[in-house]
Amino acid sequence: MNTAIVIDTSREVPSKLYEVLNIYPLGYVIEDSKGNKYEERIKIQELQTSKLLSVIKKDEKSKLLSPSIKDYVELYTYLAEEYKSLISIHSSLSTPAVFENALVAKKIVSDVDIDIIDTQTLGTSSGIFIEKLARKIPDAENINEIRKEAIRLDKKITSYVLTRSEQLSNLGVGKTIKTSAITSSLKPYIFYQFSYGKWSEEGNNRSAKILIDEIRERVDKIKNIKHIKNVYFSSNGEFSKELNKILKVFKKDKFEKITSSLVSCFLLGKESFNFSYF
Repeated sequence: MNTAIVIDTSREVPSKLYEVLNIYPLGYVIEDSKGNKYEERIKIQELQTSKLLSVIKKDEKSKLLSPSIKDYVELYTYLAEEYKSLISIHSSLSTPAVFENALVAKKIVSDVDIDIIDTQTLGTSSGIFIEKLARKIPDAENINEIRKEAIRLDKKITSYVLTRSEQLSNLGVGKTIKTSAITSSLKPYIFYQFSYGKWSEEGNNRSAKILIDEIRERVDKIKNIKHIKNVYFSSNGEFSKELNKILKVFKKDKFEKITSSLVSCFLLGKESFNFSYF
């Protein structure tokens, strides 16, 4: 298939794969508290995410602005000159406005076939999703094969998130256990898991160690761990050592360290880690 993939940069696939897998990102815009705006994408396949992450860390009142319908239309039209079809991949869960903008832009651009794929993946799990789906496209005979593979990947990828942010719960992530009321002014850490295509809140505690031990126990119980093909991970704050201890059960040649996306930074906060495997 002569097909290009369009993503918004909440999809955490390494930029080194953009050209290799015909991936074209739509970046976000950061507006700081003084009204200055910084664009994430500076060229067609080149980003300055790290620079904008530093802006966010220095200015807690900064805002994240999503790719607009106009941004989509311009990129779709540009790619139509080279490709016969486009697959635009976004998440109605974590970035619903971005997903809706893609749907609207599809109706406006008529000179190329565009298919919009929704995924519930977030953070590092979204990176694995994009990479695996992109590698499937060249040999696919039609869009139905791609859609089936997308559904399969959503169910096969597993992800763990530890954070103090409640944003995932606010997005509608369900709880699988009942938790006691928190009376302390200190926000607890929250452990989320993505499995079989769904996110769930697995627990919360003021002690990060207790939740980290729970995650480690679950990882230690993984069956056929030798057959795992990809491990994506990212860490913010002081969790690097803890994350390394958890990941040591995986083969190092499967690792891919990921720079957190701007969306993940806003959703998960400064104290978090996230890793996914397939």
